Amino acid sequence: MADQQIINQIIDRVNDFNRRVRGLEDKIRNLNARVNTLDDTVLEKHGSVNQDIQSLEDEITELRDRVANMEVDIREINREKRKFVTSQELEEIENYMDLLNPLNSNFVTEKQLREATSQNISRKEVERIIERKLKNKQTE
Repeated sequence: MADQQIINQIIDRVNDFNRRVRGLEDKIRNLNARVNTLDDTVLEKHGSVNQDIQSLEDEITELRDRVANMEVDIREINREKRKFVTSQELEEIENYMDLLNPLNSNFVTEKQLREATSQNISRKEVERIIERKLKNKQTE
């Protein structure tokens, strides 16, 4: 009977070892499944990150192109801007137009010029007349 007890103990131990081994195998299967899921997730995220990086690189390239085009446009605008009249030049043109405007200016007619030259008016008198007309023009 002692042999029977030893055999029963050995069988119990073997059964216990089998249960433990099955439990460890289940844990290993679960760990393998989790590792496989993590691998799939990492690969999926890696692909997604690569797509995002490619998208960003494409956007950066597009932005660089747009900036280059804007620089070309700015240079063209600056070239065109040089062709425009400055405000000082515009004021000068307006002054000349005011001086030459027949409605506002007092031009001498040929008849008046002949009369003035025939009367022997001195040069100083002519200059005074011109100065008076200019002052009158400025005050208007």
